[in-house]
Amino acid sequence: MRGKGICAIALGVLMGLAGVARGEQGVTGTTIEIGAFGPITGPAAYIGLGGRDGANLAVKEINAAGGVNGRKLVLHFEDDGHSPTKALAAVKKLVDEDHVFAIFCVAGSNGTIGSIDYLKESGRVMYVSFASAPGVTWPFARNLFRGGTTEVPRYGELYAEFIADQMQARKVAIMSGREEYPKNEGDALTKQLQSWFDITPIVRVEFNIGDKDFTSQLLQVQQAQPQAIAFFGNPAEAAIAMRQARELGLNQPFFVGVTMVDQNFIAVARQTAEGASGFALVPFLPGSDDSTLKAWEAKWKPEYPNLPAGRPNIFDLLSYGDMYVLAEGLKRAGPDPTTDKLIAALEGIKDYRVSGIATARTFTPKHHIGNLQLVAMQVKNGQWVPLGWEGKHPSDILKRYQ
Repeated sequence: MRGKGICAIALGVLMGLAGVARGEQGVTGTTIEIGAFGPITGPAAYIGLGGRDGANLAVKEINAAGGVNGRKLVLHFEDDGHSPTKALAAVKKLVDEDHVFAIFCVAGSNGTIGSIDYLKESGRVMYVSFASAPGVTWPFARNLFRGGTTEVPRYGELYAEFIADQMQARKVAIMSGREEYPKNEGDALTKQLQSWFDITPIVRVEFNIGDKDFTSQLLQVQQAQPQAIAFFGNPAEAAIAMRQARELGLNQPFFVGVTMVDQNFIAVARQTAEGASGFALVPFLPGSDDSTLKAWEAKWKPEYPNLPAGRPNIFDLLSYGDMYVLAEGLKRAGPDPTTDKLIAALEGIKDYRVSGIATARTFTPKHHIGNLQLVAMQVKNGQWVPLGWEGKHPSDILKRYQ
């Protein structure tokens, strides 16, 4: 009888584990399958490569420490080529063919926007590490979360206050790319300058991703005689534009978007980067002297010993920290995770961060914007250094979620 009892208990456990696997896609008795996507080819590959590698390092550490409630995380990665169409195909494959439990997005805004409607319909949780496109968190969708970045309108608030307060500029020129992310940044800055400071940019010019000649745009900027130039695009484009600006005699200070506040930008722009200002999404950038960051880099470099200069970058840091946030949500969801349990667990996270290399994440049942704080920085002596500046104007962002 005792033997039969033990067999019955064992059978019950196995049936329970099988039930989890059948009842909740992507969860088995030993694993939790996570799908990830981002650009690892094309002009924005620096985003997705950092995102993939940072996430993989976090998963390796989490699994080495025992996984999540006894289950190992398995990461499936798809390249979206920085294309909305390819991103949608990648996410459909991850959900419909690979049968993942949740999505971890390390795409830019272009790719992320392409996947949002499908994921809202599917109900799968998507945790977005980088993309700041408003559609991730507004209109509110209970299965979409934003981690390391913040909403573009929040960028607009901080950018506008910094330019008007710290840079003391009333005549502002904007140079922005035509794709989703830089266009959104330019729009947000324009709106907030007008709303908070009654400042209308005196000129705004646009360019295409991958452009290498900004002469025509810079001549328009030069004619307008701004006190500051705000540039939103990719690091390579900013480096070329700043060099060409100096060659034309444009010596006004540059303010750059968050994707350029990275050592890779300085490596490309070199001396012309000196004096540029912007906001970082992390407390310390790769290559800084912070002891916590140096300890993290000491773990990262043996994993990726042959990568080029400029790595690790901010996207390695962001995805590493955000994968730990997602894992914390999975842990709090308990031994039998479901989509609803994961959503509730993430909504209970407050001021969580893996270590001092990340900013804290907070979610609530009313909003899923994990980070509302950025770090103001400036290039001094070839390094991005914190300025200690903090915005004083109360944010309007959370009012619409009340």
